[in-house]
Amino acid sequence: MGHPLRSDDFVGSYVVKTLIEEAKGVVLDNVHLVDAEDNVEALITSIGELRPRHVIFVDACDMNGRPAEKRLISVAQTTYPFFTTHGIPMKLIAERLLSDSEVWILAIQPKNTDFGETLSPEIREAADSISSFIMKLTEREALS
Repeated sequence: MGHPLRSDDFVGSYVVKTLIEEAKGVVLDNVHLVDAEDNVEALITSIGELRPRHVIFVDACDMNGRPAEKRLISVAQTTYPFFTTHGIPMKLIAERLLSDSEVWILAIQPKNTDFGETLSPEIREAADSISSFIMKLTEREALS
């Protein structure tokens, strides 16, 4: 998730776009990549129909941390309102539509969310590292 015109807010969408490009259809059959950009509400239909066991939202989240700091947080551990800017809180989506799923947020601390179309260098580096790590995990799983 992420708004393409709000600099580092775009990091989650950037990660998924990178994975889709790198995977070129090679990702495991049971791994689905969905790029919602700034419309988390668009996920409701696609995720609900999949009935996944695990869901990971990748998103820029203001955690009062260092730029590019990453945290994997269970949605169950979050409270309302959570530290994202989406119209429908991810926790609400998880409770209502993904009650049989384990739902996580891979939160990345943005440096800049002002108007702009580029990621800060340290945010891009963190996003590329995350994409690479996920690709290696899925490739390893595909070989086993």
